[in-house]
Amino acid sequence: MKEKINKLYCEYKTDAFVFTGKTETFYLSQAAFDGFWILAVKDEIFVICSKMIENQVKEYFAGKDIHIYIGVSFAKSVSEILQNKNAENIAVDANYMTAADFFALNGNLESAGINVLRKNGILNGLRIVKTAQEIECLKESCKIVSKVCDTVKNELKPGLSEIDIHYRIIELFARNNVKESFTPIVASGTNSANPHHASSGRKIAENDIVMIDLGCIYKGYCSDLTRTYFLGKINAKFFEIRDIVKKSHDAVISSIKAGQPFSSADKTARDIISSYGYKDKFIHTTGHGVGIEIHEMPSLSSNAEGVFLPKTAVTVEPGIYLEGEFGVRIEDTVIVNENGCEVLTFAAY
Repeated sequence: MKEKINKLYCEYKTDAFVFTGKTETFYLSQAAFDGFWILAVKDEIFVICSKMIENQVKEYFAGKDIHIYIGVSFAKSVSEILQNKNAENIAVDANYMTAADFFALNGNLESAGINVLRKNGILNGLRIVKTAQEIECLKESCKIVSKVCDTVKNELKPGLSEIDIHYRIIELFARNNVKESFTPIVASGTNSANPHHASSGRKIAENDIVMIDLGCIYKGYCSDLTRTYFLGKINAKFFEIRDIVKKSHDAVISSIKAGQPFSSADKTARDIISSYGYKDKFIHTTGHGVGIEIHEMPSLSSNAEGVFLPKTAVTVEPGIYLEGEFGVRIEDTVIVNENGCEVLTFAAY
């Protein structure tokens, strides 16, 4: 933890950092429980918690050169520690601090003459490159979701409703001792033209289209996978659209490697889809980073800044959506390396 935080002092001109969200505290400590804050002041680290989880905190952080601070008010505890350490300012991530916590913290520190610096994405620069341990967790998460997807595919049949399939996915995750990384999307027929459709009671019909978007969490790390299936006789228009999306998807995966701009992935996908006349039917970005959160940096969008780095995990998910007819999306999770990328999800098409 200390090594990660020390890297931040080089980028942010501050005396201290406070990390309040479970995403932040898990990334820094790998503690699976929440209910505590991490405060870094110069060369010291404090874990602030209430009496409710004091025993958990003391047991987990035993022998880790970390000070445990028990306080009823976390904001007041931060103020007390900073005053004792003669700190003049502290940085907080606006993405993970609630308004109530910020106002409480700011009020306590303002009265003590300590400046609060609100920043966005303080840990993003560290989180974007995965460690070997993180990659192993991502691979296992992708392995589980791929097998679950294949099981669901083999069980698809007319008469099942979207919500039946939705809960079957959750059941299969539970059998693998994982939970969903987001609410599964099961969209059939015309519903598949809505990228974020909420699974409904609509039943699958003969020769129907079913789009399934699902992901799970393994030891804190997320997977993301989408497949679009056609039951029965293949509709010619569906086959045409699926072929275009697959070409776009495969071209992006072939193009991704360390050093390439993030925006190039989106351009590759969009150029292919546009060349077939469906430019306006591709209505979201080509992908996003994935890790502790299902959506994290980077974004594979047309205006994304930066380049792919080795060991960055992203999704590739081009799609075409024809309102009132159907939609097709194909999505895989990949890990970037020097010469290309490794596809971590492997469910059948």
